[in-house]
Amino acid sequence: MQSDAVRSTSLKEYIALGACMLIPAVSNGVFISCFPLWVVPWVDQFRVPRGTAMTGFAVGNLVMALASPLVGYCLGRFTARATVTLGGIALALGFLLAAVANSFWQIVVIYASILALGAAFTGMLPAQSVAVRILPHKAGTLSGMITLGISAGGIVLPGALTGPVARLGWRPAFLITSAIVAVTVIPSAWFLLRASEGREGQAHPATAAHGTQAAHYPLRALLGKLAFWVPLMGVVPAMFVVGTILPNAVAIAADSGISIGVAGYLVPAIAAGGAVGSVGLGWLCDRLNYRWVFSITATVVVIALLLLLTPRVGAALMACTFFVVGLVAGGVFPVVGVMVVRNFGSLAFAGVMGMMMPALIVALAVAPVIAGWVRDVTGSYDVAFGYCAGLMLMSALSVLILRPVPMVGSAAAVTASAG
Repeated sequence: MQSDAVRSTSLKEYIALGACMLIPAVSNGVFISCFPLWVVPWVDQFRVPRGTAMTGFAVGNLVMALASPLVGYCLGRFTARATVTLGGIALALGFLLAAVANSFWQIVVIYASILALGAAFTGMLPAQSVAVRILPHKAGTLSGMITLGISAGGIVLPGALTGPVARLGWRPAFLITSAIVAVTVIPSAWFLLRASEGREGQAHPATAAHGTQAAHYPLRALLGKLAFWVPLMGVVPAMFVVGTILPNAVAIAADSGISIGVAGYLVPAIAAGGAVGSVGLGWLCDRLNYRWVFSITATVVVIALLLLLTPRVGAALMACTFFVVGLVAGGVFPVVGVMVVRNFGSLAFAGVMGMMMPALIVALAVAPVIAGWVRDVTGSYDVAFGYCAGLMLMSALSVLILRPVPMVGSAAAVTASAG
């Protein structure tokens, strides 16, 4: 059965997969990871508070998340080559316009409009969508490689742009950033993603027996199906836990009696876990029953969170806990990618993931705020550890017990796709 569902992959398609890793690495790198480089220069030049300087980042990320359904819709209606190329043009143009802004409010508007949309159309969702159409049976591994690429971009690009900001100022650095996007993202999207247009999006072997797949499912059809809700019940709590631990990692360690100097060195354990989780969990989900892979991982997270409730957690145990949380952080998108492909097929991947993405981003965004409030009110993070453990347990049980029937290309869905 698998030999019928999986076609051979050409060299051009492997090159397209390489573009799927390069494009979001650059896009997320310049839009998200490099943002801290601009904050201090903006505070000095425009005389705005640091909180105000972060407005563009907060609003821009919110717009990018809310634009995910639009990205999914466009990827379902138009070629990825055209869609991502236009996103790259918007991203390059946004940095170009921001470089000549003469007031801070103009920068905020650009970040929350042109740049946010450009980042959304060149980010994780388009890359995953193209990759799973080429190799749907390796959705987890490919999603993990894309996630790993984004992490690499977050390391390389800030390092490359720190010197120009320090020597030349933020405006020339913005021009350089625009040029980086223009010479990497735009040509990669236009020339390298062409190979993906020949793929019609084969069904994953796990879903092929259930019928043909549709390119688009109406929102009403999605909301009424367990196949849509189970992935959300699994990964939204996981994102909430990541949002609780990651921004508060140093504070959590300090509350356990670990000095700030030592606590700072524990944070890379999260990144290490993310690297392992992004590739490892995706690879396992491609080869094993993803329900068991996710549920076992979630159970390990529950145990790690409960261990944090013990008094005076040592540095070694804290590092192990951070590693486990990083494992989940890196594995979220590979795991949900496998779930979506197996339940909806690769053709509908962009539209379905586009509808799920805002919930994931919102969970990640609100979690640290709630955890900080809990710490202020109770004097510790214990309550946060408790509700996070409960959420992950619910997540594990939901994915393990609930068994949705994969959706097939119903007449309504096919009609909506063609309309």
